Amino acid sequence: MKNYFGIDVGGTFIKGAIVKENGEIIVKDKIPTESDKGGEKIVENVAVLCNRLLSCANMSISEISALGMGVPGMIDTEGGIVVKSGNLGLRNFEIRKKTEEALGLTVRISNDANLAALGEMKYGFGGRYKNVFFITLGTGVGSGIIIDGKLYEGNRGAGAEFGHVVMKIGGEPCKCGRRGCIEAYASATALIRETKKAMQL
Repeated sequence: MKNYFGIDVGGTFIKGAIVKENGEIIVKDKIPTESDKGGEKIVENVAVLCNRLLSCANMSISEISALGMGVPGMIDTEGGIVVKSGNLGLRNFEIRKKTEEALGLTVRISNDANLAALGEMKYGFGGRYKNVFFITLGTGVGSGIIIDGKLYEGNRGAGAEFGHVVMKIGGEPCKCGRRGCIEAYASATALIRETKKAMQL
């Protein structure tokens, strides 16, 4: 049975696991993303996390078939490029190529919420339905859409960016560059901001 790295690059933490092809998790861990230090640092941290996972599982890199990576933002899945990610501060960054060079493995990437929706459909509660709308809440707000059992990505992987639907014209600034997005009000980042405001009253 083949083994894979599953990596979720979040705005705060990079979470990872070594997973069997049947979905069984062998080992999991996380590491700070440090996105403020740039894309190269993110890739470095992904490599550090992968090596840590191998050590914990007492495995070698030769036992890993490939790496799947979820990244927030507008993702060019075919090109392996982060077109734009406000939560990571990246634009036109070749994360797949650089991660492949760092680890010597085949890497596939997509939007993190899209992959979460796929995972839920394949291994979770969503598997009993053909159509699924999946929402992720964290540093940002993401979403994934499954239609007739297939992932709907839209143009450059941004077809399901529910978090960047404007809910209040001229509202709170969002990391995408606009104002009033759902993410600017419903994410963990927004909740921390509003809590701090309330504590000052």
